[in-house]
Amino acid sequence: MRPIPHNHPLRILWNVLILCSILAFLFIITYRVIFRTFTGDVFYYALNFLFLADIGINFLTKVKLGHIRLNTFREIAANYLGSWFVVDFIAAFPFELILIAAFGGIPTDPHAFMGYLLLQSLTLVKLFKAGRIFKELQETIDILPAIRRLIIFGYWLVAALHIMALGWVLIGASEAARPHFDQYLRSLYWVTTTIATIGYGDYCPNHDSNVQIIYTIIVQVFGVGMYSYMIANVASLVSNLDVARSAYQRRLEEVNAYLRAQRIPPEMQERVRDYYSYLWAKQRGVDTASILDDIPHGLSQEILMFLNRDVLDRVDIFRGADEIFIRESVQLLRPRVFLPEEYIIRQGEYADCMYFLTSGEVRVLIGGNEVARLGAGSPFGETALIDNQHRNASIVSTSYSTGYRLAKGDFEVLRSKYPEFDRKVREVAERRKKLDENRFKG
Repeated sequence: MRPIPHNHPLRILWNVLILCSILAFLFIITYRVIFRTFTGDVFYYALNFLFLADIGINFLTKVKLGHIRLNTFREIAANYLGSWFVVDFIAAFPFELILIAAFGGIPTDPHAFMGYLLLQSLTLVKLFKAGRIFKELQETIDILPAIRRLIIFGYWLVAALHIMALGWVLIGASEAARPHFDQYLRSLYWVTTTIATIGYGDYCPNHDSNVQIIYTIIVQVFGVGMYSYMIANVASLVSNLDVARSAYQRRLEEVNAYLRAQRIPPEMQERVRDYYSYLWAKQRGVDTASILDDIPHGLSQEILMFLNRDVLDRVDIFRGADEIFIRESVQLLRPRVFLPEEYIIRQGEYADCMYFLTSGEVRVLIGGNEVARLGAGSPFGETALIDNQHRNASIVSTSYSTGYRLAKGDFEVLRSKYPEFDRKVREVAERRKKLDENRFKG
C-alpha cells in the first residue's frame, strides 16, 4: 500500500467534504445547543464519523510543506502527530455527549449553562481545522488567487454571522416568545443589518441591558472592520479575477502610448495591435520564454518536451531523431509569431538563422514571383546557412502563423555535435536546390 498523493482528486474532494461538514456542524449542532434541543442523532454521529475518518486519512496522505515532500508513512505520521493531530482529535471528540452525561443533560440553571457553554466552545476548534484545509487546498487546486480569496472570505463571513446571531439569542435579546427558528432568523437579520451598517432600528438592544449594548458595540466594531475590508479589497479582487488579462491590458496600453508618441502610421499601429490580439487569443498574453528562463534547466526541458513533442514530430528534420538531440534542440528554439503578409525572410539579406513552421502557411518568392508554398512542419532558411550565402528567396506568411527560430550559432553547434541532423539538413537543402534549378530550366 502506498500513501495517497496530497493532490489526488479524491483527496481534494474529501477536503471539500470536511469543510462542508465543519460548516454543517457549526450551524446545526451549535443551534441545537443554544436552544437546548441537542440530541445525539444520526446526523451528529455521521459528522463525528467523518471527522474520525479524516484522522485516519491524514495518516495515509503524503504531505507537502512548501517545497518539502513527505512520502513515507513514517514521515507522514511523525509530522502529523507533531502538528495537527491534537486539533483533529479534539475536533472529532464527542464533547456534546460527554458534557450532557456529566451535567445530566443540558443545564437549565443560567450559571451552570454558561459553564457548559465554555466547555462546549472547545468544539469550535473545528474552525482551526477548516483554516488548515484551506491552506492545503491552495497547494492543490489550480484556481485564480482572487477567486480563492473570495471563497475563503465568504466561508468565514457566513460562520461569523451564524455565531454572532446565536450570541444575540444567548444574551436574551431575541424575542423569546417566538419559536426557535423565528428567533434565530430575526437574530441573523439583526446581525446582518448591524454589520452592514444599515441597521433599520426595528431590532435593537434593550436600553436597560448593558450586556446587550456592549454586545452591539462589539458587533458594530466588527462590522466597521468588515466593511472597510470589503471596500478595500472587493474592487481589487474583481479587477484581478483574471490576472493575465489585466497584465495584457497594461501591456497594450504601454504599446499604444509608445506608438502614439513615435507617430507610427495608423495602418502600422493596427498591425501591432493585431499581433498582440493574436498573442492573447493563442497564449493568453503569457511570455513563455521568460517563464521558462526562471525555471531550472532540467525542469524547463521537460516542459518544452511536453509542449513541443507533437510539433517536433511534424518536422522531418526532427522526426525519429535521437532523444538527446531533441532535448538539446528544444532549448535552442525560440518561438515566433508571423503576421499575415509579413516578410519572415527577404531575398538578398544575410543569413543568420533558420525557421521551422509549426502552423499556418508561407509563400516562397524569388524575384517577387511566388514559386512555392510551405505548410506546417516545413523548415526554411537552412540553405543560406549551409552555403554561408545571402538569402536566395523571400518567405512571406500568408496568414497568422507560428514557428521556431534557430540562430546560426546554435545551428552550427547542432550540426557539429549530431551528424544525423547535419545529414538531414543537407538533404533538405539539396532538394530545394534541385527544385529551384528545375524551375529555372522550366
